[in-house]
Parts: sequence; C-alpha cells; structure tokens
Amino acid sequence: MLSFAPAEVGANNADAGARERQATLVWWALGVAVSSRFFVFAIGFLARSSLPVPRSHAMILAQPSLLFGGAPGRLLDGWANMDAGWYLSIAQHGYAHQYSQAFFPLYPLLVRLFGDGGFGYVPAGIAVSLICFLAAAVLLYSLTAELLDEHVALWAVVFLSIAPTSFFFQAVYTESLFLLLIVALFVFAQRRHWLLAGLMGLLATLTRSSGVVLVVPLALFYLQSIEWQWRRIRAGILSVVLVPCGLGLYMAYLGRASGDPLLFAKVEQRWHRYFALPDVTVWLGVKAGYAGAGKVLTEHRLFSLSTYLWRSDSGVMSITNAVVLVAVVVLIALGWRRLTAPYDAYATLALIFVLLNPVVGQPLASIPRYALVIFPLYIALAACTERRPRVRALVVILCLIGLAWLTTRFVLFAWVA
Repeated sequence: MLSFAPAEVGANNADAGARERQATLVWWALGVAVSSRFFVFAIGFLARSSLPVPRSHAMILAQPSLLFGGAPGRLLDGWANMDAGWYLSIAQHGYAHQYSQAFFPLYPLLVRLFGDGGFGYVPAGIAVSLICFLAAAVLLYSLTAELLDEHVALWAVVFLSIAPTSFFFQAVYTESLFLLLIVALFVFAQRRHWLLAGLMGLLATLTRSSGVVLVVPLALFYLQSIEWQWRRIRAGILSVVLVPCGLGLYMAYLGRASGDPLLFAKVEQRWHRYFALPDVTVWLGVKAGYAGAGKVLTEHRLFSLSTYLWRSDSGVMSITNAVVLVAVVVLIALGWRRLTAPYDAYATLALIFVLLNPVVGQPLASIPRYALVIFPLYIALAACTERRPRVRALVVILCLIGLAWLTTRFVLFAWVA
C-alpha cells in the first residue's frame, strides 16, 4: 500500500495543478469579456462625440423621453436605438403598440424589473445585457473546456467577445440573454441535468421563437447519454418537451389578449418578412451581395467615409450580409469535423431558421446579428486556429476592425443587422 502513495500524491498534485490552471484561465476569459466591453463603449463614445448623427435617423429612437443627452447620452443613448425602442416600449407599457407582439416577453420583463426599481430603463437594459453576456462568456469557457481543452475554451471566449457584431451584447437587445440561455442549456445537458436544461430551453423560447430549434440538440444529448438504447428512456426525456413550452406560453398569452395566438408571426409582415426555402434565400442573398458591390462601385462611393460609417446604404448592407453568410457556412462546416452532434445540429438548424424568413429586397437582413448567438462557431474557429497562430492573429485583427466599424455605424443609427 505504501508503494502506491507517491503515485497517489502525484495524481493529487496533478489534479490540483489542473484545477488551478483552469481557474486562472477562467479569470482570463472573464477579463477578455470585460475588456471587450470597455473597448466597445469607448468606440461608441468616441463616435458619438466626434461624428455627426444624421437628422434622418432621429426617428429611429422610439423612446426619446428615456434618453440622456450630453456626456451620459454619448455613452448610453447609442445602445437604445433600432429594435431597442420596441423592447423599451414593452418594458414600460406592455404590448400596447400594434406591432410589438413580434418581440418576445422575457427580455423586456427583466428590463422592467430593473427599470421600475429607479435604475432607468436604458441603463437597466444595458445592465441586463452586460450581466448576461459576462455570465455567458464564463459558461462558454466552462463548456468548451469540458468538450475540448482550456486553451481552446479561452480562445472561444476571445472570438465571441470580439465578433464584429458583438456590440449587441451591451445594447438593449435580446442577444446576451438568448446566448446565456442557449449555452446554459448545453452546459446542463452535457452534465445530464435534464430538468435544468429543459428549463433553459423554455426560457430561451420565451426570449425568441428561434429557441425551438434547441429541441433537437437537447434530444441528441439525451439519446447519446443512453447510448441510443430506446429501452433505457426515462423521465429525463421530458426535458425536451419543456423547450417549446416557452413559445406555447407566449402563444397562450397572445390568444387570450388578442384572440390570435399566432399574432407574433403575422406582425412580422410589417418588416416585409416572408417564408422561403433556405436555398432560395441563399441564392437571393448572394445575388443581392453581388448587386450591392456593383452599386457601391458604379456610384463612386467606394471611398466615401459617410457611406460606410453612418449611411444606411443598401449596397453596403447586402455585401456585409453575404460575407457573413459565407463565413458562417464555412465555420459550421469546420465544426462538423471537430464538434459532437448536438453542437453541429444546433449551428445548422439555427442558420436554417434564419434562412427560412428572408426580407423583401434584403434577403439576408439581420443575419450578422442572428448568427452572433450560434456559439459553436466560436468553438470551431478556436479549435481550427489552435496550431495556426498567424491565422489566429489575422482573424483577431479583422474582427477588431469589423467590430470598431460596425459599432460606429450602430451608435450613429445606421442599420447594421
């Protein structure tokens, strides 16, 4: 028995060292997430302080009474435009507006809880988004460390934090909350806490309708845990049923309040969305990107600063959307080589869900924002660049440039996604 003591001590020391290294890297991951928020806030503040805001965009702010003006306004007001106005309106007044039912209730409910406490609705929305993002970053690190290793996990958080549209993680938008709930579902499912995983899915579908695709990865997690032996199915499978219950609750509310449980889908027509098969949307999106490039070149605006910084130019939008689509497809394909079935299924289905609802004239509208929460993309990118430091450095530089550019556009009220 004594002869095994040194080995046991060595094993214990190794385990302790691994835990200490992982704890250190968790703090590094959190530090990266926090630092990225300071960077984005600084870019937004500088843009609002030094560049003009076109008067034509003043109407985008749906809740002008909630804004600050002055130095606080330059820091905060830019994060409360576009769809943020809808969430702020719902937080204040409920679903009083004719088209507000398109926006699901969980996020504005949280904003209301903070805002009614005297915090102010815009700061409340920013605070909810920031808290959720930081929690999501920590969970993403933990999830990826269990799936692959700590260094890949750290870089997955880096790529998440500097993604060109990651400024949405501090805007009054649902991105941070939705991401947190999705990653939490994967964490609980990977650890076989089925009830908690199902509850995360329920809350996700109370945040966005696209949360229903989480049924598939959760079912795959469960079936993998029983090694695909149908006779071993137990009550844990009911966690899968919980996922669409959030959507069902919202539909029940709409049915009682308006008499139409599908009103959330019908009012999407206000934004000119329609149903199409994914291949049709992809083809239309590629054509729009090509036409957008031609428009920018032929109208001699290639070097026009205003076009790229604050004008809601359809050509620039179409090019950006097409580039993002290509990048997402490539990363999903790379993920299929390195990740397990639940991750691959979620990434693929999340993209398909977006492609099912194109917009007239801009088929891929909002895809840079919707793709932001497809977190397996960051894991795949981190894994693929692990042994390619030059490629990783290039990706970081391009992401930071893109983040600064799109943040500037957003806070100056130009449409981004």
